[in-house]
Amino acid sequence: MANLVKARETNPGIPILRKDFMIDTYQIIEAKAFGADVILLIAACLEKSEAEVLAQKAKELGMDVLMEIHNEQELEIINDFVDIVGVNNRNLKTFEVDVETSVKLSKLIPDKFVKISESGLTGAKEISYLRQHGFKGFLIGETFMKTDNPGEACKNFIAEL
Repeated sequence: MANLVKARETNPGIPILRKDFMIDTYQIIEAKAFGADVILLIAACLEKSEAEVLAQKAKELGMDVLMEIHNEQELEIINDFVDIVGVNNRNLKTFEVDVETSVKLSKLIPDKFVKISESGLTGAKEISYLRQHGFKGFLIGETFMKTDNPGEACKNFIAEL
């Protein structure tokens, strides 16, 4: 929670995501209280009914909902309270990463959702490629954290785009 507060203080106008395993409505209330604007729901660890209850609570509190999916079966967990669908390119069983996971699932995600691609993104060519398949956002972490200066690496990445 300290990181949420610090992020909110440092970036007052920028939406803040609570990236956590959300399994209880209490966590959503807590996220809102500590400054989050968006919650992450991971389809792989939720039943359809649980995801709907959590997403609805977030909407009641004026928050956006990012639903993360990994495969075609998890598309069934998406509900009308979801704003953003994130495709995680990392296979949770093998930990292998394949950007084509995003491409394959992009065709199956309804256009009413903002689509983002997550994991395994390392360069501007991948971002351009994924934009052609309807992705509007990208979650990139590991690529920057493997460097000595993540901030500088991020600036260079943006300049390359």
